[in-house]
This record gives sequence, C-alpha cells and structure tokens, in this order.
Amino acid sequence: MPASERPSHGYFRGPRWQVTPWRPRYRPRESAWILVAHVLAAEALGGLEASRLGLALGRTLVPMFALTGLVIGCVVALTERVAPRSGWAAPVLALPTLAITVPMSLTLYDGAFAQSLPYASALPWATPVALWLVAAVGIALGRALARDRIGRAIAILALAGAIGGVVWIERHVLRAGYPGAHVAATLTLLVLAGTALRLMRAPELPEPQGAPGSIARGFSPALAAAVAAIALGTGIAAMMYGLRAPAERQRLAAQGEHSRDLIQLWRRILDLDRDGYSALLGGGDCDDSDPSIHPGARDIPGDGIDQDCDGHDAAPPPAPPHAIYPTGEDPRPVGKAVGVPTPRARASPIDLETWRRSREVTALVERTRAMTIVLVTVDALRFDLLAPGAPHRDDFPRLSQLLDESVWFTRAIAPASATDVSLSTLVTGRLDPYQRIATTLPEALRGERRTCSAMPGEVTRYVGDVLLGRGIDRAIAVQTDRGQADVGDHVSAGETTAVGLRALREAAGAPAFIWLHYFDVHEHHQIPVGPELLAAVHDTGGGAAVRRYRALLAQIDREIGRLLDELTARQLADSAIVVFASDHGEALGEDPRLGDSHGRVAYAPLVRIPLAFRIPGVAPGRRSDAVSLVDVAPTLLALAGRPDAIRPLDGLDLTPALLDGPAELRPRDRAIAIHEELQRSVVAWPHQLVVSPADNLVELYDLERDPAERTDLAAALPDVVSRLAGLLAQAPDVRVDRTPAGRAWRERQAQPPERHARP
Repeated sequence: MPASERPSHGYFRGPRWQVTPWRPRYRPRESAWILVAHVLAAEALGGLEASRLGLALGRTLVPMFALTGLVIGCVVALTERVAPRSGWAAPVLALPTLAITVPMSLTLYDGAFAQSLPYASALPWATPVALWLVAAVGIALGRALARDRIGRAIAILALAGAIGGVVWIERHVLRAGYPGAHVAATLTLLVLAGTALRLMRAPELPEPQGAPGSIARGFSPALAAAVAAIALGTGIAAMMYGLRAPAERQRLAAQGEHSRDLIQLWRRILDLDRDGYSALLGGGDCDDSDPSIHPGARDIPGDGIDQDCDGHDAAPPPAPPHAIYPTGEDPRPVGKAVGVPTPRARASPIDLETWRRSREVTALVERTRAMTIVLVTVDALRFDLLAPGAPHRDDFPRLSQLLDESVWFTRAIAPASATDVSLSTLVTGRLDPYQRIATTLPEALRGERRTCSAMPGEVTRYVGDVLLGRGIDRAIAVQTDRGQADVGDHVSAGETTAVGLRALREAAGAPAFIWLHYFDVHEHHQIPVGPELLAAVHDTGGGAAVRRYRALLAQIDREIGRLLDELTARQLADSAIVVFASDHGEALGEDPRLGDSHGRVAYAPLVRIPLAFRIPGVAPGRRSDAVSLVDVAPTLLALAGRPDAIRPLDGLDLTPALLDGPAELRPRDRAIAIHEELQRSVVAWPHQLVVSPADNLVELYDLERDPAERTDLAAALPDVVSRLAGLLAQAPDVRVDRTPAGRAWRERQAQPPERHARP
C-alpha cells in the first residue's frame, strides 16, 4: 500500500494494516471520573460515621473523609496516567499501596507474640511486598473482568467482599490494638469503595482486542474541578474549625472507628513541629513551632508557661500540714513523688520513726520479723467483682473470706492498666520502676528467706525476665499457652497453686517468700470455658464475656482456697503474712473507652484494684487510705524488721494504716499517679483526672459517686482540674514503651549491680 494511502492513525497487526479508533494515552475525562468517584465514596463512608456519631461531628468528619478521598483520587489518577499500557500496568498501579503498608508494618509486629513468629525480623519488610503483590494480582484480575457488564458485576461483588473482610479483621483480629493497622484499614476501605463506585458506570465503546483502555466512561473535567474545590475548601475549614468542643473530641475518641483513625492520621500529617501533636483538628498544640509545648508536655507549676496547652499554668500542690518522714524532710529529690510537699514541710507532732519505736509496733514487728510472706497476685482482676456489696460475691467464697479477714484497702489504685509497669512498681517500690534499681523486694528479703515465684511465661515475655527474676531462688515459669505462643488455652491456676504448695513443703517451716501470680482471668477471651465452670457462677449481666470472666475467677478462688488450707494444715496460718493484690483491672465490654481488655488508657475500671494484708495478730478491717502497689515493698520490709533495706523508696510504709495508727501518719490525702500509653492520670480521692494528650482531652470524675466514670466534671470544676494537674506535674515520667526496642531497653535498665549478680 502506498504511503499516501495509509491511514493517519492506526496500528499494524499481522500482514495488513488495520484501522482502529485512536485514543490518547491520557484522557482528562477518565481522570476526572476517578477523582469524583473517590470523593463521593469517601463522603458516603464519612456520612455513615456521622450518622452514628451525630451531626456536630459530621460537620468535621464528612469534609475530612471527602478530602482524603480527593487525595486518594489524585494518587490513583496520577498512577493511571504514568502506568505502562502493557502487562506491567498492574504492578505499577499497586505501588501506592506501599505508602500504606510500609508504615503499618513497622509497628504491626511490635508485640511480644509477633516477636515469637518465625522470621520475625523480616516480617516488617516482607509484609508490604506481599501485600503489594496481592494488590497487583487483584488489579490485574479486576481490569480483565471489567470489560463487560457481567465482569464488572463480579468485580464489584469482589470489592464488596474485600470491604467486608477488612471490617471483619478490624473488629475480630485487630480489635482495639494495632493503631497503625487500623489507619491502614481505613485507607484501604476508602480505596476499595472508590474503586467500586468507578466500576458502576457503563463502559465506553468496546476496546480493540489486546489494547488496554478505559474501564469507565469519562466525566466532565469542569464538574470534577468543582467537586475537588468543594472537597478541598470544606476540608481546610474542617481542619481549622473542627473538633474544638471537648465533647466532640471525647465522643470521637470513645466511639469513633474509621473516623478516629482518619483524624489521627491527619493530625500527624499536620504536625508542623513533629512533636506528635497538631494545632489543627482540635489537636490542641498551642505552639506548633515549639516541640517542647504541646498537650502531652509536663506543665511545670508556677513558672508562668503553659507547657501542656490547657489554657493556664499548673498550680503548685498545696503543702500538707505534716510530713511522713522522721526528720520532717523528704529524703527524695523534690518533685519525685506525687503529693510530696514543695517546699518541704516541718515535722508532724509524731513522726514515723518515733511511732515505730512504740510498744505496739515493736511487738508487731517481733512477731512478723520471721514470718513467711505469701504474695498472691491475680492478673487483670477488677475491684468491683469483690467489692463490698458486689452482686453474687458469694461466687468467690475463699477470696471474699480472705479479704474480710485482712486489712483491706478499698481505695487502692494501680500505677498503670497493664502488667509491665504495675509489677515492676511492686517489686521496686519506685514510681518510676525503670530507673536503675539497686535492690528489689525479693533481693532485700532473700537473705533471711528462701524465695520462690510462679510466673506465667507470657508475663515475663511482656514485662521482662530480669527485673521479676532478681532475688528469686526458684523461679517457676507456668505455661498457659501450650498450643500457640501467647494464646492461653487452658486453666493454669492449679499449676500455680502447686508451685506454692511445693515451696511450703521445701521450706519445712523456715521463713520463705512465695509469690504466686494467677493468670486465667487475663485470658478470658481465649481460654475455652466449659459448661461446668460456667454453671458454678451466677449470671450478673454483661454478656458472655462477664460470665467467662467470673467462671475463671471462681476457679482461681478454689485454688487460692487450697493454698490457704495448706497454710492451716501446716499450722502456718498464724505465722504467715498473706498479701493479696491485682496488677490492674479489665474491660468486659461495658464501655468502648476501655478497649478490648486493658492497657493504653487509665480509666477507673482498669486501675482500681483490690489490695489487702492478712497479718496474724492484726485486726481485720477496711481502710479508706489512698494506696498503690508502690507501697507493698516498704510495708513488707517494715514488717520484716528491715525498713531501711531499700533506699530510696517512693512507696509508703502502710503499718500506721494497718494498725489504725495516728491519722497524721496515714496516707489519707495522697495523690496516686497513673501512666499509660495514651493517657496520664492522677487520683486524689474522690476525684480522678484523666489526660489524653493525643485527643486533647482533660476529663474529671468523682469515683465516690460515679465509679463507672460516666459524668465528666472537668468543665464544672476547673479549680479541681487545675489542682490535680499540678499534682500530676509532680509525678516522675515513666516511659511506657511496649515495642521490642522498649522491652530491650527495660531489660538493660533492670540489670542488677555487681553485688547482686549471681556467681
């Protein structure tokens, strides 16, 4: 064919020229539809969230969802434009998934369970590659299917199934943990929803065989520009003016799902000084150019600077009318303990050292000096199940009897809502248990007592082996996860009790320190609970989770009863101190703010715990003093006749409270600090101040009238908020880092000095 007769547009196939309609590689109308589809799909998801959370939040959430959809649409359209028109199109189109999966994978494997998986070190990098390949295959299949109506319908159904799968994984696998994965899941939902909407439009003219082309009909670029401008403008307005009301932020933090994840993502993006807090979207950073000023900063009382951006400088805590130290001075540095007077106060009319020399106290210590100490801790045990007047408290007869026979502190507060901080505080007697510790409680007692512990392997994996093992002559690891690491699959209370019985036999009447940590209620989500266990407890409401929890606690009750019976049989009931405590509380599905179990937040159901001392010769009773696990070490050392065996200590000797001693020596008006990943808190009875820096929230509750913390009093009682904020500012910082790097750091910090090292 002469060159003059060849068509101006076409391509050669086989032995002859074949004329086909020519289409430019980049078509603005197709890109316009991509933008519009993703904006509309994101707005629809934002509307669903707003319908659940309320119109006030919807004014912020819908524009932010639309803005996110616009960004996603721009990325997808740009990728479509640069992707090759060949078999390599799908891998190129899947590349933007790495922007989601790489940050997610860097935090997805922080847990101790993940670190036990094969090739754990490679998983953070292998996961994004695997997900990229999966996305590429999915895109290739979708592009192949979406060339006719039936294929499009199949592709849309597949996308709907993928959306349902992501939601199911979020609710049943990720649950309240893995924040990075939740953000990735939210972005994935937006991408899938936008893609499904794109496929709903009818195709253009059929494409020539073998020539990849448009999947959807185009859209007016002018209309797309208008949609983009609206999304951008309303999004910017939402950033600047949205979430200003604390009630909106509180509702979002407690009940938001994808909206909460999306807002947190935008706050991180808009954090100009990279201090973790933004000035936009209610982030609360009052100076986004200074990384030392933000809602999570320590507000130094009385310095005239509002470091924590709460609107005022923290007030110095008032000096109490007396001191609890022999000389009237706190031997610790100023500001190291919550509620310590600054400046130091003068001595009280009777100081602790003088009182210790009284006849009553010396007689007590003479009796308890050589007693066996049995420390019983139950992981994740809530206070309210055993509280006076609790419904069907008789389901746990031995624990109820133990508490009624003890000096029971009914206002005990844990230093955290997770095991690592709480147990570390217990054995060190320090408010910051991760500083260098010269002597732990078991080390101080080991010289005169044989020491033994029964600790679940899962606890030591999370808390660390070093600190909990220091000073323990015989440390027994109780296995709770026979089938899969970190997944409890059987009741282990009997094995824990068996360790205690064996330790009593081996002691043969000599003084011992025996620490038994029961773990079953911690695993109430995982352990199969048979009908015979369920039948042993009453249904008090709250659903299946509460019933399983109560059934496992009833089993622990029976096992602790066996231990107490052995003490009686060996005639040790009158010569053994029994300390009963929990490390933290537990969420049982009654409040979305609490999460799935515990940790991360510091609300009362997660930090209010039972704490009791059964001491032969000491009258039982209930005490309303403000106490914490930090007080266990100094109290036991005082009862062992060695009050100075560990110095310094942040905890208080509770013997004045145990003996109902002088009021000025009892910790009645004391404040207890709590540190968690997402919140810091302080309890000065009856009030609890809860600070959530990432959500720019300050909440105040009355624990006496509102133990479930349903009514926030922060706006009504600003003076109380200011006073408690000043008390919280006096507490030492505690590094709550549960990543592998954080655990490795804690293990290094926990190493004993040379004098404690074993030969």
